Amino acid sequence: MAGKIYGIGVGIGDPEDITLKAIERIKESDILICPRKDLDKCRAYQTVARVFPGVERIKTMALEFEMTSDRKSREQNHRVIYEEVKRLVEEGKVVTFLTIGDPAIYSTYSYIADLAQKDGIETLAVSGVSSITACANALGIILCEGGEQLHVIPDTKALEASLKLPGTKVIMKCGRDMPLLKKILSVHRDESLVYAVSDCGTDREKCYRGLEELPDGGNYMLTVIVKERSCIYES
Repeated sequence: MAGKIYGIGVGIGDPEDITLKAIERIKESDILICPRKDLDKCRAYQTVARVFPGVERIKTMALEFEMTSDRKSREQNHRVIYEEVKRLVEEGKVVTFLTIGDPAIYSTYSYIADLAQKDGIETLAVSGVSSITACANALGIILCEGGEQLHVIPDTKALEASLKLPGTKVIMKCGRDMPLLKKILSVHRDESLVYAVSDCGTDREKCYRGLEELPDGGNYMLTVIVKERSCIYES
């Protein structure tokens, strides 16, 4: 009997954010796919382990996705990983990708699910708390309301153009480009309010309010939120 592929969103690091549905699907799994062999350093796995001690009895497999801008190389890497997962599924295994955040937002699982669906393999994604909403809630701010637009920016490659978009901009994983980011944001100081959160959902979480508070860099897991001043209600 053919197996299945699951993509389980485990949130951003706080084990209390993991849903009951996620835990139940993990319990059904034969193999858990993790991005690194050292499980002590795997954020997704350790998040699950804090609320489901039995996870240690489930077999794990480390499959590394290449983080490269070269599309051809990236697609070849995805194909190699998929063929390994496909072999397990054809053996009747339930293969589960533990995904930080939500599997529908910039997750490595999505590449495998796309290939699997083309081959008629059953896939299931379970929602998790995303860094986009978690950071806004940690700051105590609203991402968007009324007719306000929300734009998710995955990197800083086209930052100047992205900042011209209307509404709220969420810039993800930009800690390593902070000097450039702060320089560009300073130009928009009069029109925008800037917030940021690093290591959201962990015991190292830190919130920043205002361009002056933003760190100079170093933290990859840093999310910046830029809101238009005209959209902020001031009493």
